[in-house]
Amino acid sequence: MDFVKIRGKDLQDCIMQMKMKYGPEAHLYDQRVITEGGLFGTGLMAQRMYEIDVGVPEKQNSKERIERKLKDLKELIKQKQRTESLPESGLVAIGSNQSSAMGVGNSHLRKKNIDAVRPFSERRRRQNPPVYEIEAAEERPVGLSLSEARDSVLEVVTPNKLQAPERHPHIQKLVDRLLNEGMTLGFLEEMAVALERRLSAVDLARYANVTDKAVTYLEERIQIDSDLFSGTPRGKRKIIFFVGPTGSGKTTSIAKLAAKYSLHMGKKVSLYTTDNYRIAAIDQLKFYADAMGLPFYAAKDLRKMKETILRDGSELILVDTAGYSHRKSENLEKLQEFYQVFGEKDYIETILVLSSTVSKDNALAVAKAYEPVGYKRILLTKLDEAEFLGSVVELADTIHREFAFLSVGQDVPFDILNATKKLLAECVIFPEKLKGIAGEVFEKTV
Repeated sequence: MDFVKIRGKDLQDCIMQMKMKYGPEAHLYDQRVITEGGLFGTGLMAQRMYEIDVGVPEKQNSKERIERKLKDLKELIKQKQRTESLPESGLVAIGSNQSSAMGVGNSHLRKKNIDAVRPFSERRRRQNPPVYEIEAAEERPVGLSLSEARDSVLEVVTPNKLQAPERHPHIQKLVDRLLNEGMTLGFLEEMAVALERRLSAVDLARYANVTDKAVTYLEERIQIDSDLFSGTPRGKRKIIFFVGPTGSGKTTSIAKLAAKYSLHMGKKVSLYTTDNYRIAAIDQLKFYADAMGLPFYAAKDLRKMKETILRDGSELILVDTAGYSHRKSENLEKLQEFYQVFGEKDYIETILVLSSTVSKDNALAVAKAYEPVGYKRILLTKLDEAEFLGSVVELADTIHREFAFLSVGQDVPFDILNATKKLLAECVIFPEKLKGIAGEVFEKTV
């Protein structure tokens, strides 16, 4: 424990200085009122001040400790220099009454007495000067002939032993939890720095304030666009290909969006599929199309598909695709052939359908594999089955993609929501919210 004095205009000012300079672990031990200044030492017009004695844990006062050690080192150096400057005759006065024949003996005795008053570290340096002088010059050029003092100072200031400033326990608690839930340390370090900058010492005292501010921070990073017609030039028809691995929920999500835009928004919607491998997937989408009274076409031939598209008068065409393995590039090349059948009046977009239950490594691999098809938005599915959402939200931020919709169950057409920044951010910070997400309640607008 170190003790320091702090002066201020009043007691509250002193305590505030103590907290700001030494943190919450500093303790007030004593206080007093003093006077400072005055005319000619008479005390007339002297300023009344408060002074307190503060106990500071040593780890909170490392700067002062280093300065103190350096000051002690300088004092040792001065003492050494004074010892070396003493006249040799004064050190050998015990032999002054002896005959000149004893000169050699006196010289030996004088040398022995000089060595006796020198510090041990100085005697060791003189015994082996070349090696020690080189080391001293490299590490600290001033006053490093005393090895004990050198070691004590370097022990404090060596970069390998410097500790990073401790993070507030409430912020560290949140970082540790999100790290265990799949988010990366780099992303969380950025968030921690932002939280420390935005929260005052009073706010940091409550964990709820930290989590609320974390939600706000994530809202700023999440990008959202929940309009399927977004970016479509005037007068053009919107074509949307839904891509993603098998089992990600493409077919069910398309049916939900078809219901949303046709039954509840009054748009003319057609459903297409390029999945000629899974008969069950074709039958499933056809069942939804028939139930909603929407045109449906299974593309088995590119030429016939092009003819069908030319006759199609829909405003919005939603295209289901096969769940190709993202590890095989030839599958993506085959998928891109279907893009060529659309004409100049069509505006094509690709949306990646990604399950929120996949591991972060698998999600990253899928996201990178589908980059050649140029998707800009993500439809996130199976939120009702997910435990945590942090890694998927971080992925979208890392690859600069927007969220479009959130699928929260199997019920068609209701279990889909427009993605919102607040909902996604809250599900990351409060994962228990994932269990209570409900689908959208539609109201007919036309």
